[in-house]
Amino acid sequence: MKKAEIIILSGQSNAVGVGHAEYLPKHFPPEKVEKWKNGYQNIKINYFSHDKKSNGFVPTTIGCTEISKVTVGPELGIADALDERFPSREFFIVKCAYGGMSLYRDFLSPSCGGPYDPEAFADQYENIVASSEQGLPVRPGWSYNELVKITRESIGILEAQGFVPSVKAFCWMQGEADSGTEENAEQYIGLYGHMISDFKKEFAGYMDGCLFLDAGIHELWVFHEKINAAKKAFAEAHSDCVFIDTIAAGLTCAKEPEGCVDIYHYDSDSVIALGHLYADRIPVEGQ
Repeated sequence: MKKAEIIILSGQSNAVGVGHAEYLPKHFPPEKVEKWKNGYQNIKINYFSHDKKSNGFVPTTIGCTEISKVTVGPELGIADALDERFPSREFFIVKCAYGGMSLYRDFLSPSCGGPYDPEAFADQYENIVASSEQGLPVRPGWSYNELVKITRESIGILEAQGFVPSVKAFCWMQGEADSGTEENAEQYIGLYGHMISDFKKEFAGYMDGCLFLDAGIHELWVFHEKINAAKKAFAEAHSDCVFIDTIAAGLTCAKEPEGCVDIYHYDSDSVIALGHLYADRIPVEGQ
């Protein structure tokens, strides 16, 4: 039976990806942009991204993000780098990311205890992200539960196709929503530890050799230093974890869209760069 190498991508809006596709030709050759528009037939993605679902594996391309915007997410950079290194080799990305969602509430996992709700899912509202943005209450743990749900569904799809699935990497881009208060920033890494521990238990039969790749948040966030320092220390203390320093890598939020810069989200070239940073650390069999 053929192995299926799975890459999890999760977090909040910079995992969704808000890099505007219209600016890609300013940063990349036209043939590269055209390839991205056509999508990678060998690198499929199953996603629940902000308010948009693929409902199964589809080619990784521009627009695996949200309904109302033509944007790109880190998955495109991941696919670009993996295809360059392993032409035509198959990979499967599972993406579960929602703008504005926190680790202290939305991605809360079972072993965190407290208010975690095992029955919390996105269907509590017609559009749970919009409802959350409007200030309506959401049941804690819904984002984590959706992550488990789509991962389980993806594994089932691949097994039904005769694959032997293996989760090779868990790419995490989140922390901005937790950086607003010192209290949330201080409890962040403890909650992260619980989350990845719970995820490993949930998918114990599929996680052999998986690396957890945790990207730092941008310096514009109030308690970014506290959160990033905790992320880095956690990775140094755990052999299956890696901290990706997005500030040192020079990722920017200062250029796009022109005339009305979105300072909270990475520019289109930085979204691709984030994907490359993940791909550089993904453990691929036979490499």
